[in-house]
Formats: sequence, structure tokens, C-alpha cells
Amino acid sequence: MNISELVGSKLPEIKKLLFSETEEKFEDAKLVDGTIVRYESLEIGAALSVVSEDGEVVPAPDGEHELESGDIVRTEGGVIVEIMTPEPVAEEAEEVEEEMAAEETEEKFDSEGFKADILSAVSELIKSEIAAAQFAKTEKVSDIEKAVGLITDIVEKMAATPKEEPTKKVPNPFNKGTNYAEIAEKMRAAITKK
Repeated sequence: MNISELVGSKLPEIKKLLFSETEEKFEDAKLVDGTIVRYESLEIGAALSVVSEDGEVVPAPDGEHELESGDIVRTEGGVIVEIMTPEPVAEEAEEVEEEMAAEETEEKFDSEGFKADILSAVSELIKSEIAAAQFAKTEKVSDIEKAVGLITDIVEKMAATPKEEPTKKVPNPFNKGTNYAEIAEKMRAAITKK
């Protein structure tokens, strides 16, 4: 196998390892005015795009966008900077307050237990996010290591390939048979005379 065949056979694999992007899953949602928006996840920092009628996807304009679900998303530069969830209607708020009052009379609120539960839940969430991020990094690093290995193999084989002397000597088109040593000597003589 010559070098060209080797490079040709390994190059697609190298490109796949180095330049393949992870598959992104986008969700579409409708705004109250019927406009379709697309996002990877509905969270602060995620990109929000508008899908036009002809299918073109462009970053969402700056401003507030109300989804059919009632959530209001504020964007700047096509990125979600704030998510506002609708507040419950007054009747619902009163019902919630009544339920909370009834619960308070039944049992006292254990603030220390609540703090411990929240800290435990947050700790577990952070640990799971870190583990997921490390797994994703490990997977990409592994791909990069494989690609570097393939490139190294190709370079080693190229270095081991014996150099061949050209079969035909190509004449230098700029060399017109001029004796530059003679011209340099004449110039020196002219300079010393002055």
C-alpha cells in the first residue's frame, strides 16, 4: 500500500473522529402568535431560534417571547437570558395558601430537615452533572487520541518511505546560462574605481 492509498483510506476515519459533532436534539415549540421556535433545552444560556415559513432557522430577536405553554422567554442575541413561568391565578393562589395553612396546623415545619434534604438533592444533582460531563469529555478525548494515533501511523510510514531520485532532471527556467560570478566581478571593479 503506497502513501496515497494509506492516507485515502484513513482520512475519512480521522475526519469522523476529530470533526464529528455530537447529535443535537432540538425541540420545536409555538409562540402564542403561532411562530415556531426551536431550542435544544429550555434553559438560560441555550440558543433559541425562529423557524420561518420556508424552513430557514435564524436566531430569535431580542425581547420577550411567550410560548403556548405560558412560559415567557427573554432573549438577547438569540440566547435565552431569562425564563418566566406564569404565576397562578388568584383563585389557585388562595387554594395553595389554604392548603399550606392546613398543613402548618397539622405539623410544624422542620427547617433543618428541609435544608438537609435540599443540600442532599443539590449535591446529587451536581455529582450526576459532573459525571455526565466527564463521560462526554472522556468519549471525545478517546476519539481525539484515536485520530492522533492514525495520523502518527501515517506520518511514520511516510518517513519510512525511501526517497527516490527524480527520473528526469527538470531544467531551471530561470537559468539562462548567465555567469553570475563574472557579473559580480565587474560590479566590484566598477565600485572600486569610483
